[in-house]
Parts: sequence; structure tokens; C-alpha cells
Amino acid sequence: MTIKDLDKNGVWRTMVIALLVAMTGLVLLGWQYRQLEEKRLPALEKEIERQSEEIERRAAQNTLERFMSARLNKRQAQAMLYFTENAAEQERLREFALLDDYDSFRILNSEKLSEEEFRFAVEIRTKTAGTLVEIITLMKILDNYYINSIQLAG
Repeated sequence: MTIKDLDKNGVWRTMVIALLVAMTGLVLLGWQYRQLEEKRLPALEKEIERQSEEIERRAAQNTLERFMSARLNKRQAQAMLYFTENAAEQERLREFALLDDYDSFRILNSEKLSEEEFRFAVEIRTKTAGTLVEIITLMKILDNYYINSIQLAG
């Protein structure tokens, strides 16, 4: 063997070893990345779901606040714009007082009933009779929330 033959074998051997080291590194990094993603992806999905639910809750709460503001300001026609047929029927049957001597309101809590429904407990202060608590259910129809039912708590 001449020096040229030894050099050729050494270069080829070095290239093969470098290629094997590079491939091993890529496989190792790919495995490590997959391990990180398997742990991180469920957490990201859970956070996205939480944020989506919070956006929906806020949209329902905004509708409720506009409805209650119309009630407090004794704007019956405006308040009724937020009704579903069920709530309009409840109002027609006088199951709740749409307009009264309401002074202020406060949302006590909220609960998600389904993908398109929220229930809120609302404390209403009146000018003369003290306070009352109503359970107001909102339903999403197309892209907007509407009052679906109003019931006195208790």
C-alpha cells in the first residue's frame, strides 16, 4: 500500500464516521423534540380550550350586562331584543318582572352548561324592596348570546 491508498482509506473512513455521528445526532434530537411535544402539546391544547371558554363566557356576560342595563333604564323594547322565544313566553306569562324599581345589579357567579349555554346568578337591588337573585340562562344562537330563561332563585 502506498501513502495515497492509506490516505484515501482514511478520508473515506473519516467521512463515514462523520456521517454516522451526524445521523445519530439527528435521530437523537428528533426523539428529544418528540418527547417535548408529547408533554407540551396537551398543555397547549388545554390552554387554548380555557381561553376559548373564557371568550365565550365574556361574550355571554356582555349580553347579560347590556340586557340588565336596559332593564335598569326601563327600556323594555331594548331589553326584549335579547330574548329567545322561551324568555319572551316567560315574560308574557309574567314569570318574572322585566321592569321594576331596579337600582343596580351584580353578577354573583356563572356556570357553563354546554358548548352554547351559560347560566348566571344575578343579584338585583331594588329601590324599595331590597335585593333579589335571578338565575338567567343565556343561549348562543348563530354568533350571539340571547336570554333564554329567567327564574327567581330559591
